[in-house]
Amino acid sequence: MCGSRSPLLRPVPQAVGLAWILLLGQGCKDDTVVGPQTGDIVVTVTTSGEEPDPDGYALSLDGRQGVAIGSAATRTLTVDAGRHELKLSGLAGNCRAGGDGPSRTVSVEADATVQVLFAIECSATAGGIRVIVTSSGNVTDPDGYAVVLDAEAPRPVGIEDTLELTALAVGEHQVHLAELADVCSVTGGDVQTVTVAAGVVVDVHFEVVCHAGIEQWTEMESGSAADLADVWGTSAADVFAVGELDTDDENGFQIASMILHYDGTAWSLQRRVRDVSLRGVWAHSSSDAWAVGFDFFDDDARVLHWDGTQWISQDGFTAGPQESIGLFSVWGSAGNDVFAVGSTFDGQFGTSLIFHFDGASWERVTVPGDALPSLADVWGSGPTDVFAVGLDQRVDPTEGTVLHYDGTGWTRVYHERGLNLTTVWGTSASDVFAAGFTVREENEDFIVAGAIRHFDGSGWTTVPIPETGVLNELWGSSATDVYAVGDDGVILHYDGTGWTATHPTGQTLLGIWGPGAAEAFATGNAGTILHGTP
Repeated sequence: MCGSRSPLLRPVPQAVGLAWILLLGQGCKDDTVVGPQTGDIVVTVTTSGEEPDPDGYALSLDGRQGVAIGSAATRTLTVDAGRHELKLSGLAGNCRAGGDGPSRTVSVEADATVQVLFAIECSATAGGIRVIVTSSGNVTDPDGYAVVLDAEAPRPVGIEDTLELTALAVGEHQVHLAELADVCSVTGGDVQTVTVAAGVVVDVHFEVVCHAGIEQWTEMESGSAADLADVWGTSAADVFAVGELDTDDENGFQIASMILHYDGTAWSLQRRVRDVSLRGVWAHSSSDAWAVGFDFFDDDARVLHWDGTQWISQDGFTAGPQESIGLFSVWGSAGNDVFAVGSTFDGQFGTSLIFHFDGASWERVTVPGDALPSLADVWGSGPTDVFAVGLDQRVDPTEGTVLHYDGTGWTRVYHERGLNLTTVWGTSASDVFAAGFTVREENEDFIVAGAIRHFDGSGWTTVPIPETGVLNELWGSSATDVYAVGDDGVILHYDGTGWTATHPTGQTLLGIWGPGAAEAFATGNAGTILHGTP
């Protein structure tokens, strides 16, 4: 209207129409149209603090749906002149708007600009842990360690290192120092529980001590006077020792075998078997162990099995016509792959005796060929790589002999005149030690000397060792941590370079075994048990 057509034309009553025309006439005295009057609001957002809101905020005007605005941003709003309501929302729980808070009321005049500042302050919601690792000892872990926080993936850390774990939720966390070498341990334990507070970094110290080999041997109370021929276990708190005891009581002279067990605190008697000599023991688990030997007053071999509750005598080890059989050693690669070795005596010579257990039953194994030594010990790196050592008495002079099983059959792989092999142990198919003794005549005297031979995968060589007597047992934790025990309480140790000797007891030592490089048990005559520790 006022020079333009109205967008709506409708019939009206005459009286009303006249009044409407008069009003229009009055409104058209000035042809200038007055438009809406506006101004600007410049909104600035700043954010400070330790943990800023990561995704910004939402800015709304007069209750309308908000628009996004960053945590450090400026936005200009063109609005009608008058009062307006501004609100900043979407703040994280640890953030607050300073000054008048997140809501503001502003008055805007036409063609004017109003500045509005939202200053956001964000406090810390998380804390941190600083892991400090120090190491000491006579060796170091070559590849360092790993830090495990709660159930997260391991994070590598050096042997002298600091690792910071940040942005951790407030509350308790577990920090575990893992992947330590067998020769290393953590003073006070390798797991610590840490309470994290907001904005605070907590220091956690792990002191690692690493020792190669065993530095001291302490005599333990065995509770028995038996000659303990062998020892084996599954852990430092699950160890078996077997041997025999001569007694002279009201029933007359008797011989009885003893089976002792160590639970990590003390040794106790598990089984006493009359008229039996137990010479070897091997354990697959805490509920699966074997002890082997022979009967003094019978021709049969004796085998007992531990099921976790009791030792039970096993059938199937009956001697044949005109023979006596005995077993001296037992070893397995698994619970269903166990070998027991010894000898069968025909009245003149002892020859090879081997039994094999497949998880269901024991079967006597035929050893082919002419080399049939009486066997003293057995060990293998796996089911198709097993060594047995002993003495061939049918030749003159006698020969120390090594038999090897390749998964199919046994063959002789080494023999040496004047050598008597009593024990075998290794780390792999190309790192095997066999030990015993040699006898030589000197000025009408017979000199007995300890002897060790080594197989490197190609051949057997003589190993230089300190002067010692008969060596009875071998065991080690690695290729550079090997022990041999023998007469007069000698313990030889190989560190990868050479052998050294110690004599922690005067009793002859017959067996040795350990759960790792930092601990071992050695057994011997008269109930002797030595505990080796760093």
